[in-house]
Amino acid sequence: MTSIVAPIFVRSADAVLPQIAEAVKQGADMIELRCDEANHETIEAILTRPEARCTPIIVTVRAKAEGGLFSGNETDRLDLILHACRLKPDYVDVEFDTWRENPDFPAQAVPLLAKDATDPSGRPKLILSTHDFLSRPADLQQRLTAMAEIPSACLIKAAYHAKNLIDALEAFGLYEELPQTIRKPLVIIAMGEAGLITRILAAKYNAAFTFAVPAGSATTAPGQPTITELIRTYRFRSQVRNSPVYGVIGWPVSHSISPMIHNAGFQSAGCPGVYVPLPIEPEYEAFFSAVTALRGLRDFNLRGASVTIPHKAHAARYLENAGGVLDETSARIGVINTLYFPSDGTVGGTNSDWYGAIEAMRAATGWNLTDLAFKRVAVLGAGGAARAMVAGLASLGATVVVYNRTLKRAQELAYEFNGKIGHVSAALLNEFAGTNCSVIINCTPAGMFPNVKTIPVDDMTAINSSTVVFDTVYNPRRTRFLDLSARQGAQTIEGLEMLVRQAVIQFEGFTGKTAPLGVMRVAAEAALARE
Repeated sequence: MTSIVAPIFVRSADAVLPQIAEAVKQGADMIELRCDEANHETIEAILTRPEARCTPIIVTVRAKAEGGLFSGNETDRLDLILHACRLKPDYVDVEFDTWRENPDFPAQAVPLLAKDATDPSGRPKLILSTHDFLSRPADLQQRLTAMAEIPSACLIKAAYHAKNLIDALEAFGLYEELPQTIRKPLVIIAMGEAGLITRILAAKYNAAFTFAVPAGSATTAPGQPTITELIRTYRFRSQVRNSPVYGVIGWPVSHSISPMIHNAGFQSAGCPGVYVPLPIEPEYEAFFSAVTALRGLRDFNLRGASVTIPHKAHAARYLENAGGVLDETSARIGVINTLYFPSDGTVGGTNSDWYGAIEAMRAATGWNLTDLAFKRVAVLGAGGAARAMVAGLASLGATVVVYNRTLKRAQELAYEFNGKIGHVSAALLNEFAGTNCSVIINCTPAGMFPNVKTIPVDDMTAINSSTVVFDTVYNPRRTRFLDLSARQGAQTIEGLEMLVRQAVIQFEGFTGKTAPLGVMRVAAEAALARE
């Protein structure tokens, strides 16, 4: 079983003991005592207290060269490590370069260390580690192999900075390849936002452990999740090697609440798998390379992805190049937000944004699809969200007016979809005050966090008690535009409802099961409440 290790910076014994108790309460299986700034007395005061030994302990005195905070000379640091070994923690972490570059140290340390992982003496087991906070080392595999050849090393650990998702995926490739030659437990971590998946999916790859911090605590390396996120959001305890993986592709993507929505749905519906953030740089080449690499990993088992800004057009291009299947409405829209990767190696895709929006409107108003055919709808904006909305509404026969700050973009969108059952025309956004549309849909980012005071139109006099106002912005949940519209008597629809309902379409395509709409909505609401 892959353990969750909670790292705790040691500054005083009295401060550390309650932190250990809280980390264990939240679900940590082990504690790493980061003793970079501690002294002999402090380490002894902790390790001789029964309260500190309620769970396995790793002692680390990290050198500055490998991201630590120790400020003394190397002789003092090594002496501190040896002192910790005599107090018999469960593990002690020593850098590979420290082991190689200080020939006297191994001779002093070996008698204090366990001979191997099965040694019953109670002496600490050696974790031999290597760290690179700048990049992925070119010789990473060679370093791991060399560390494993040290007889005293019971566990091999490498942490490196991932500049992109491709760098992070190297860790999974090594997990798949190295067990054929290395018979010792492995921990391979990619640091930074791009490397978060190596921490989330550590249990899937049977890593010895992963690091996660107690809620509210400082991280000891870039990209560490909280214990609660690992266990509750990312279903850490239920991961197995063949678990399917789903994700949200975007740039940036750390703000997305989709992992909370989908993973809650998987848990409720009894579906295996986990949904993770997949940050991919904005260019198509980066998108293509990363998706190809994800699909190429033998055990990763990528089965589907939500696609957000700026990759929706890239996803459509990828699908076309792969000979994938696309439904008629999504093909007309020309951008997609969902990719499916069935086990037979084919690729499918769809745009669930428009359908999620239609379902959100139907649920709020009681309208059916025929009712929508007789509505006049104002769509504010002419970007990707507006494109999906216009295509969907036009396919249902609605009359649509696209309002945009740049008339040319609105006209191009209107021309493309006019006559596709419904009628679509274009107008400048500053002409909105004269609109005779009874449904208003904001597809601009106006009002989105952090610019929460902005609204998409300057004059709202056309909005009244006979108007339905729908804002596709979901963070904040209640935008200023919705609040002002409600004050004028309009019925309002939140963007969160569209987000959840489009996720339902994705979920059912991913799993083949009926999505638990209520559970997914509650998860979305909770995720926004935490922000």
